[in-house]
This record gives sequence, structure tokens and C-alpha cells, in this order.
Amino acid sequence: MSDPEATTDASDRQTRPAWPGNASNWLDVGDVAEVVKRKKFVVGPDERPIVVITHDNCVYAMDNVCIHKQRELVKGVILGDRIVCPGHQWSFQLSTGWEAKMEQYQAAYPVRVNDDGRVEVDVANPSVSRPTDVEPDTVR
Repeated sequence: MSDPEATTDASDRQTRPAWPGNASNWLDVGDVAEVVKRKKFVVGPDERPIVVITHDNCVYAMDNVCIHKQRELVKGVILGDRIVCPGHQWSFQLSTGWEAKMEQYQAAYPVRVNDDGRVEVDVANPSVSRPTDVEPDTVR
């Protein structure tokens, strides 16, 4: 499992509970400008929080609770294309959730910007996801 880009198999991931009370898979997390301004924040209920991260004109989403020591990733530091957990410094690739040293995935979620300029996270489908570009001219 040394090449995370070559796999879309989610069998290595921890099973997460269903997203409570959301009839749609896509959760609105805010206007593009608001999301970019906030840079890193948590959405969702206590039992399944998701961290939304804006970095280099892309928006990413992954489980906020680290798979290693259950620390909050929102409190971590962004270094290059990774978020570093404040607990034991596991670093997860923003676009996939891949942690190369331990060869494990943090659940990552597809993100899109809809026609109204709202950022949405597909909370029902944690997977190896690709980043969603944020057009610089849409951020005011």
C-alpha cells in the first residue's frame, strides 16, 4: 500500500457512524469567501466532526478526530500538503488522508463548490478524494 494515489479502496479505513439527520449527502459548510477566510474549522455533530481546510486555493475535508490518538486535527499545523496532528505528529495528506509513515488513511471527504458559490462536503462518502479548487476571482 505504498502508493496512495493508486488506490481508491476504503477497506483500510475505520468504519464511521452514519451522518445523523442529513437527508442529503452534501453538507453546506459556507460561502466560498467565508470558508477561505476561516481557513480551518470544524463542522458537524460531536459524534462525527469533520475539519474543513482551505490551503493553496483548494478546500479539503476529513474526520477531525485523528485515527491514532483521537486528537483534534483542527488544532494541527498545515505543512506543505499535509496536516500534522498535535498529538503524536502523524501527518495526513490533505487531498487523500494518507499517512505515509504508518501507511494508514484518515477518512477524507469529497468537496465541491455548487453553482451558488457554496462549499459542500459529501459527508456520506469518506474516501480518497481529490481537492476542490477555489477560483481566486470568486473570493472577495
